[in-house]
Amino acid sequence: MGRPVEVKHQEWIAAPVETVQSQFSDLNHHIDANVHPKLRFEVLAQESRRARFTQEVKLLGMRQRDLFERTVDEDGSIHDVSIDGFNKGGRLDFRFIPQAQGGREGTLVDITIRLETPPLLGWLAPVLKAQVRREVTAAALEDKRDIEKGYRPSAAMA
Repeated sequence: MGRPVEVKHQEWIAAPVETVQSQFSDLNHHIDANVHPKLRFEVLAQESRRARFTQEVKLLGMRQRDLFERTVDEDGSIHDVSIDGFNKGGRLDFRFIPQAQGGREGTLVDITIRLETPPLLGWLAPVLKAQVRREVTAAALEDKRDIEKGYRPSAAMA
């Protein structure tokens, strides 16, 4: 096993919690609207509180493909766990907290990503952490823009 890498990021979005949770859960919308141009998703199965999907991303100069299982808690928190692929065992956790800023109602999205460096490549952990931090910051801003410009649920979510 390699060295663990953990990245935390928070992003405030000017939208109600329900809207933000819906957009983050809406894989089909992410695909149709190309919310994250650097990521490729394929939905294999989706229910109201569970999903299975593949995700492709380029990290450390390598194309990485993972099979994820998603669970959504009663409070709307999302947990994506890689069950197969380059980042097997890695996880992404999203929590949504109602929070006003500057007199505006909105949602604070708390994101935690945990990955393991590939075996024998633990020395890459600082580089991987820096790249994951850049990518999660960019992805959170892409979600923020998508939601604040008027996200509407996909047919699968409606």
